[in-house]
Amino acid sequence: MRRIILPVVLVAGIFAWLVFRGSRAVDPTYSGTIEARDARVGSLVGGRVLEVRVEEGDSVEAGQVLVRLDGEMLAAQVKEQEARVAQAKANLDRVVSGPRREQIERARIEWDRAEKERKRQQVLLDQALTSDEAYDAAAAVAQSAYQAYEELRTGSRSEDERQARAAFDEVSSHLAYLTRQFAETDVRAPTRGIVQTMDLRPGDIVPANQGVIAILEPGELWVRVFVPETRLGLVRVGQSASVFIDTFPGRAFPAHVASVSARAEYTPRNVQTVEQREDQVFAVKLEVVASPGLKAGMTATVRFDAATSE
Repeated sequence: MRRIILPVVLVAGIFAWLVFRGSRAVDPTYSGTIEARDARVGSLVGGRVLEVRVEEGDSVEAGQVLVRLDGEMLAAQVKEQEARVAQAKANLDRVVSGPRREQIERARIEWDRAEKERKRQQVLLDQALTSDEAYDAAAAVAQSAYQAYEELRTGSRSEDERQARAAFDEVSSHLAYLTRQFAETDVRAPTRGIVQTMDLRPGDIVPANQGVIAILEPGELWVRVFVPETRLGLVRVGQSASVFIDTFPGRAFPAHVASVSARAEYTPRNVQTVEQREDQVFAVKLEVVASPGLKAGMTATVRFDAATSE
């Protein structure tokens, strides 16, 4: 009896193994893990959160304001610096334009009056009717008035203009810096995508130069599966597929084949038979349409749609 049972069991085992191998050869589903590359968004200045305009799972557009920070102190600094820029600009314009005709004429009249007084003192000194000190004082006043008149008449010196322009450039540069900082109080989306993670409430303190919101960009969510060599001919770049996860049973997430590896991921031994060629697999990367329900690290099942013949 035992001699009869043993062959039967052996035949049944071989049959089951063949069925298993055959079913694996035609099984159209593959397992993989969802991977993602997201953008970490934050502020260069940080501050207290005033308003949160999005929630996890929301779709956002590039440039959309996600969070507003308190920028009152920065706004005051910007306003103060704008006044300094206006003052420096007025001084630069005055130096470039030079003195007005009225100023030049007033200086000429002052010099003419001082020169007449010097000449009068000269006559009196020649007649010994005044002292040397009085004449020297009149001469000094005339000389000073003449120099003032000449400075106005010849206009501003080039070094004065360079100095005024450098002062204007300095305050303007600082204003641009403060304005850029103030703009950072509005945390904006750098690209179109879906808000993956965010845990902010009004009143929270956001540190500077630290990402606080993760945005998943289109095309940055994928699944990598491994297809045996014997079925690699059924997979094409651009081929559509469906991705399933345990969180949403029965719900298919659309995807397409982005790339197929040019070489096998591993070859455990020299491939000699058709059956052994199933142990040689190729990595296939599928881009998944971003959805709020998909998270990096989830286990996914991939089912390829029928590929069209080339």
